[in-house]
Amino acid sequence: MVALNEPSGASVSYERKGYARGLILGLTMAETMLLLVFCLLLVAGAIVAKKKAELETALERVSRSEAEVRQLKQENKNLLAQVAEFMERSTGHKVPVEEWRKLVLAKKAIEHIEQKGLSADEAVRLAEATVAVRDNNLSADDVRKLVSADQRATEAERKLAEAEKQLSETTRQPRDLPPIINLSEANGYSFEVSSAELKPAFKAKLEDAIAKQIADIVAKYDVDVVEVIGHTDEQRLSRQSNMDFVLGRVLSGAESVSKMEPGDNAGLGLARAISVASVLKKIPAFDHLNILPMSGGQLILPDDRLTNGAQSGDAPERRRIEIRVRKSKQKLAAEGHHEGN
Repeated sequence: MVALNEPSGASVSYERKGYARGLILGLTMAETMLLLVFCLLLVAGAIVAKKKAELETALERVSRSEAEVRQLKQENKNLLAQVAEFMERSTGHKVPVEEWRKLVLAKKAIEHIEQKGLSADEAVRLAEATVAVRDNNLSADDVRKLVSADQRATEAERKLAEAEKQLSETTRQPRDLPPIINLSEANGYSFEVSSAELKPAFKAKLEDAIAKQIADIVAKYDVDVVEVIGHTDEQRLSRQSNMDFVLGRVLSGAESVSKMEPGDNAGLGLARAISVASVLKKIPAFDHLNILPMSGGQLILPDDRLTNGAQSGDAPERRRIEIRVRKSKQKLAAEGHHEGN
């Protein structure tokens, strides 16, 4: 009977074979690692050699560059000496090297300015503006924005002025309106009794002083319509009117004013307005004016109120001719079209 702790021959043999295989595998891996390290060393050596060659090439380039710089410096020095000698011969005195350098820099600065689209003279003229831009730390974009803002402000001021002008014309105060010329009988501007015929003194004033007054108002207010309005008092007329028959002929000049026989105050006011208008139309300076006769009859008092019918007696201040001026619809339309454009 064999003991349990006694080694078997087969088991020992198996262990020896396993040990041999492990030893062989370990040696093989070690050799592989050595081979790998050797390859890495070869690669590293090649890289170092390449970098060393590149370094040597770079050093050669630096050396050549330094030599070229020294040569350029020497050439520059020689050129400066030649220029100084030339300037000395030309001007009679020696120009310092520093001054010559400043001249060169100035020339380069001018060339740079010209590349930006400015001449040297323009740059000098704009020097003050340039200093202001520099002192305010403004960029080119800032300046463009300021110019654009200034242009918009100028346009806004122009539109505001136009709006104020239009508002002024729309809301014109009474003192800006043309005055009314009042020719009342109380002030010596009279007609024949119940007639449209002008008295000689009235006609003379119409052709002289009153015509000048009308011309001044027309020129000042640039108007083209003159309205002549006849007013009467409330004394009644009791006769047959022929106004419907002779009015057209009187207006055309075929009949005289004396042919008109109004039958009421409305007709008398119109007849007297026609009489005054006929005199004004004969004045050459008024050829371009449209002179319109109208009647207010006995309805309108001198203070621009309607009568209440209580004043039926003789009232010379109510017997009057009013002359008003205005612009025609055509003139207003033309002016409005012009302003709109």
